[in-house]
Amino acid sequence: MAKEPTTVAEAISMTEEQSRGDCQHRQVRVLIVGLGPAGSACGMGLADSGLDVLAIDRAHFPRDKICGDALPLNSQTLIQKLGLNDQSPQLQKRSFLAEQGSVRARQYSNRNSHRGWHRNGNGILSGTPCMQTVRRRELDHWLMQRCKDQQLAMQFGWQAERLHWDANEQRWKVSGSIHDPAGQRTGQFAIKAEFVVGCDGAGSMIQRHCHLSQGRPLLALASRCYLGDDAMARSDGGSGEPISRIDYRWPGEATYAWAFAVPGGYNCGVAAMPTPEGGHGLRGKELIQRTRLWIDHLLGQLDGQRPIKRHDATASSQREIRTMAIPVLHPIAQLQPPAGVLLTGDAASLVDPHQGHGIDRAMESGALAAEVLRNGISAGLGPQELTEHFQDRLRTWIEIWRQDWHALALERMDDQALNQALVGLS
Repeated sequence: MAKEPTTVAEAISMTEEQSRGDCQHRQVRVLIVGLGPAGSACGMGLADSGLDVLAIDRAHFPRDKICGDALPLNSQTLIQKLGLNDQSPQLQKRSFLAEQGSVRARQYSNRNSHRGWHRNGNGILSGTPCMQTVRRRELDHWLMQRCKDQQLAMQFGWQAERLHWDANEQRWKVSGSIHDPAGQRTGQFAIKAEFVVGCDGAGSMIQRHCHLSQGRPLLALASRCYLGDDAMARSDGGSGEPISRIDYRWPGEATYAWAFAVPGGYNCGVAAMPTPEGGHGLRGKELIQRTRLWIDHLLGQLDGQRPIKRHDATASSQREIRTMAIPVLHPIAQLQPPAGVLLTGDAASLVDPHQGHGIDRAMESGALAAEVLRNGISAGLGPQELTEHFQDRLRTWIEIWRQDWHALALERMDDQALNQALVGLS
C-alpha cells in the first residue's frame, strides 16, 4: 500500500518525486522543435544523415493551422519533388485566379489580355488554372507521414516551454510538458541538444527564449473561414475549374480579401499587412467584421449572382472565423540567434503574406538548416561556426525576399502610389 503523506513538506517531496518519475530525459545531437513545413523539411533532410535527431511538436496530427491554404510556385515545386501529387492527388486542387483592385489589375484594365491574364470586369483573370491549394491540416499531416516513412524520431504532444544554455555540459536544454490527444497533461520532458532548430511557428518559444530583439516587430493580422461548396456555387473559367479570388477592397490600405478554392469548398479571409514603417490601423474586431462582410459579399456575388438573403448574412456571422497575428519578414534587421540555435520559417519571421509567401520559405529554410547541419557537422564545425554559416546563407535569400516589400506601398492604392506604380511598370 502506498504511503500517505503526513506533513505538507512530505507531500511536496512526494509530488516532486512523482514529477521526476514522469519526466522523460533525452540527449540528442539535433533537436527540431515544430513539425510544420519547416520542421518536416528539416527532418526529412536529416533523417538519413546518421546524426542523432529528434523532432517534437506540441500537437497531435492531423491538426489545424490558420492559413490561406495557397501554395506559392516555389512550394508547389518542392512538394512535387516530394511526391505529393503522385501519392496524395486528392489533396490537390487547382483553380483559375481572379484579381481585383491591385496595381497589376489596374495596369491591365485597358487591355483585353496580357501575359496570360485577361480582363474580367473591373479586374483580371488568369488564362489557366494556376492557383494550387491544399488544406494545411492535410498538407502538414502528409509531410509528417513522409518524415515517418524516413524513420525520423518524432514525439507528439510535447510542448516546448523553456530553453536555456547549460554551461557545464555545453548543451542547450529544452523542457516542457507532455499532453495526450485530449489535451490532458501526462508528464514532462527535458532534452539536451548540441543544436536546436526552431521551427515552432509564429509564436516561437525558441525565438522568444533567445531574447532576440529586432526593434519594433512587424505583425500582419489575418482571418480564415471555410465555406462549403453548398454555400458557394462553383463558377469556372470555361473548363470546369473553380475561380479563386483576391480582392483589394479597401483603397489606401495594404489590406486584401481572398477566397481560395480548396477541396470541399473555399478558404475565405482577410489579411491586413503592416506598412514597411511598421503600422496598420486594423484591429482584431474590425478584422472579424470585415471578414463577415466579405463572406456576405461572396455569398451574394458568387452564387449565381443572386441578391444576398437575410438568412445568409446571419449565417455568415455564425461561421467560425479564426484570426492570428503573423510575424512578417522585417525590412531592416535579420534575427541573430545564439550559437547552436537555427531559426526557420515563421519562427525566423520569413513570412510575406502580401506576396503569398510562407509555406515555401518555411520549407526552403528548413531544408537549408538540414543541409548546413549535415555538411557542417561532417566537416567538424562547432556550433558558432555552423550557426554563422547558416545565417550567411539565409541572409542571401532574405536580401532577395526584401525586394518584394516595395509592393506594400504600391498596393495601398492611393493616387500617388498608383501613379508611381504605373510609371515604374510601364
